[in-house]
Amino acid sequence: MSAYKIEDAVDVLLVEDDPLVLETLGEALRQAGFTTERHTNAETALASVGRAAPQALVTDINLGVGMDGVTLGRMVRSQCPSVPVVYISGRYGELRGLSPQERFLLKPFPTSVLLKALRELRVTTARDLAL
Repeated sequence: MSAYKIEDAVDVLLVEDDPLVLETLGEALRQAGFTTERHTNAETALASVGRAAPQALVTDINLGVGMDGVTLGRMVRSQCPSVPVVYISGRYGELRGLSPQERFLLKPFPTSVLLKALRELRVTTARDLAL
């Protein structure tokens, strides 16, 4: 993995195929102090992990055409085992077999629930890390 400066670090890699949900969650994360890199598909998100590991991955499970969010989460964690993953979905009532570094949120949910899940996973902002 290549070196990167802390000010270039991404706190949360956000993957969601619905542009409105992507914008809403991204803005809530930004307001909470997180930097985000936003993607509408798993393939481009996975490519970005090769440049710099995020502090966390938040991904929808059903991403339309291509790789799904569960596969993305497994691939990211195989490259960067310490990266926690929050899976989100409006189609699945639960997700079994999650590790302690993974969470599942059923859509719709208030953005405060996502922020709480990230705090539980001990995700900090790049700004926090620079202090």
